[in-house]
Amino acid sequence: MATQESTITLKKNNDVPSNATVTVASKFPMDFTLRLFDFVKRYEPVMGGGQREFKIAEPRHGSKDFIVQGNSWPQNKGPHQQINCGYAITHGIPKAFWDEWLEQNRESAFVVNGMLFAHAETASTMAEAKEKEKEKSGLERLDPKNLPKGIETADEMRRAS
Repeated sequence: MATQESTITLKKNNDVPSNATVTVASKFPMDFTLRLFDFVKRYEPVMGGGQREFKIAEPRHGSKDFIVQGNSWPQNKGPHQQINCGYAITHGIPKAFWDEWLEQNRESAFVVNGMLFAHAETASTMAEAKEKEKEKSGLERLDPKNLPKGIETADEMRRAS
């Protein structure tokens, strides 16, 4: 199996334009901040004297954060963002940043379960969103006409009293 070089490595070799971007699709209802972290060594005192070394993730200094739009909007109003098949679409995230962020978060449930993904081609992002349209994030709004078992509306609760 061939290993895939990161965009950062390719960029260092001038194989990827510095302005390459991806289109991100998110099934989260809220906006999502993408931020890079670095593991740094720290020391803490231990009982009996001395100290032990540990690593902690700290936000990368000088690295820009990017906001990925969520797919929800105020009730009884239209969406303020582009929605495709239940996914909010965010354009223009730098590819080098996305590749490094994805490497740092590759085992996160939201990445593994396809709730957040990106492609360099917008059409590819839209196609994957269409393929995953029926998948649920578990954070969708409740449909008052089709509530899960055990949940009642206020009107139903009043009638039962």
